[in-house]
Amino acid sequence: MKGRRPGLITKTLDRCRSTPVRQKPAEGCFSVYVGAGRQRFVVRTECLNHPLFRTLLEEAEEEFGYAATGPLELPCDADTFARVLEQIEEEKQRAAGLARRNSYGLLGTSQPITVGRS
Repeated sequence: MKGRRPGLITKTLDRCRSTPVRQKPAEGCFSVYVGAGRQRFVVRTECLNHPLFRTLLEEAEEEFGYAATGPLELPCDADTFARVLEQIEEEKQRAAGLARRNSYGLLGTSQPITVGRS
């Protein structure tokens, strides 16, 4: 059996780790360059699994490939990327809010159920 081909997320993390030491972001984050002006964003690694971010990674792979070393570049403008990050953050906050609620608060109202009576 041949060795397993690295996945998109693994390739992205390896590429981000190859950035020079002087430009490395904080622990748990990586740099992304977007737009024609190559604006730099520092992104939390937890964003890698979000469907919107994965779509951008797939587009980057199609446009730029993964043979090149250096920083990760995404094929979108800075405003679009900022909106993607905002949406990811909003979804994270909504999910955290639901997790903190009492589980009974998630149940809707319905008719009472009688068990064991005919």
